[in-house]
Amino acid sequence: MTQETLRAKLQRPYLVIPKLVEQPTWGGRYIVETKGWQTRENLGTLKIGQSYELFSGSNLSPLSSSEDPTFIGELTDSAHAKVPTHPDASLHLADLIHENPELVLGTDVVAERGNTFALLVKYTQALGNSFQVHIKDGVSDPVWKPKPESWYYFEPGLVTLGVKPGINWDAYQHTTESIQKEMEAFSQAVTAGTLSLEDAQAKIAELLARHDPWQFVNTLPVKKGQLIDLSSGGLHHSWEEDAVQAPLGNVLYELQAEAMDRISTFRNFDKGKIGIDGSIRSVQINEYFSAIDRSAELNDPENHIVQPIIATKTDEYTLEHLLDNRHYKLDRLTLHGLDTSFGEQIARYKHLFVKNGRVAVTAGETTIAVTAGHSCFISAAATNYTVANHADHSEILVSY
Repeated sequence: MTQETLRAKLQRPYLVIPKLVEQPTWGGRYIVETKGWQTRENLGTLKIGQSYELFSGSNLSPLSSSEDPTFIGELTDSAHAKVPTHPDASLHLADLIHENPELVLGTDVVAERGNTFALLVKYTQALGNSFQVHIKDGVSDPVWKPKPESWYYFEPGLVTLGVKPGINWDAYQHTTESIQKEMEAFSQAVTAGTLSLEDAQAKIAELLARHDPWQFVNTLPVKKGQLIDLSSGGLHHSWEEDAVQAPLGNVLYELQAEAMDRISTFRNFDKGKIGIDGSIRSVQINEYFSAIDRSAELNDPENHIVQPIIATKTDEYTLEHLLDNRHYKLDRLTLHGLDTSFGEQIARYKHLFVKNGRVAVTAGETTIAVTAGHSCFISAAATNYTVANHADHSEILVSY
């Protein structure tokens, strides 16, 4: 298409078609219900673990409302979430960027991050995951890539974050190596049919109780509305399971650099998970202990719990800065009262996710309705936009 045609296409907001990742073992219904899609036939009672709200493979819908009965997410699984798709009548974000990255992303973004969309925004409901670490931000490696990430919690959760002060590092590494060695033996026995899955699970429970790798790391509850920033890298982290403290699992909004786990994540302990066929996930124990930052300052959880900074506060709205680093930025916009509004001039794209409430987003001559759990994309070419509140209270997360 011509640059004039492209510019005209980009001077309006677009609903983002989310990619809903089914996770039968650790997902839930929170995401689907927030989006108001719990009665949609194709979703049924499926457990959704993540919704890809914005990434390089996102598709944009020209529909005027997220309540349109034809507006629906793309259902996928973790192995295919990033496979390019092109739903009917949609615009593919990567194609638009290829045509003119400055018009889509903004000149400053291209100068900072290059011609590719380097951000992944996910809406997640998850039970526990493995003990893991990413390499430090800025470290250059021929294979492994940094993966700066940050979590904004929608509901109370539970995590491990950093290692405890004064731990015996050799003992910690020996513990994870011992667990993995026995896990491999259990896996082989189940695969060979000499050990039942039930007996293996019982032995694994005893193994973890005997070694207790949690003794080496900080475990802490996360409050609703709290933000944890792991963008520095080199920091131990994991999500934890607790039916009392976090009955919904960990429900959060994730911003991260778009780096695949297989080239960015080192695991040293997978919490005893074993498949029905006896399979277990590989771990990278030596790499984990090589990449982790052992300084007391970095491993203090309080240094990664970010407090919002109020940028502007009026009778109509409050704008707060939550995150600001070279990989991504995140603001929280709160509209107070029906028919209140917020507007701004922009030189870079904005992604608006409605956490709660209902808003009308206008750019150029187009207005779209965005309801709770849904998001829209506004390109740099729009140059300005306005958000009008159509509820008593609306909270919008703005990433860019």
